[in-house]
Amino acid sequence: MDTWQPISAEELEALVVSQLSECSTEQQRFFEQCKVVPYLAKIERLGTVETVFVVARTGNIALYYEDVEEGFNISELQPDGSILNPACEQWELCHALWHMVKA
Repeated sequence: MDTWQPISAEELEALVVSQLSECSTEQQRFFEQCKVVPYLAKIERLGTVETVFVVARTGNIALYYEDVEEGFNISELQPDGSILNPACEQWELCHALWHMVKA
């Protein structure tokens, strides 16, 4: 039986490249404007503090990859940079970008 392992930076980069190619031109432009060098941010999962990769930011809104649920999500950040509102949306990158534009 395989045990769960967090996504690596290399796996995440490949996933972003793959899913970004399926996004609209407007979404690709938006992502280019707000992408960041992926970094780890704290997130609380069922009372345990773990980390997720943030891949883009606009203002106080972060786009991050939730590797337990295997999907992208958006959330405001707390003052310490941690995820304020954890979500389990399992969005593809194009769906998360659509929601981020609206946020």
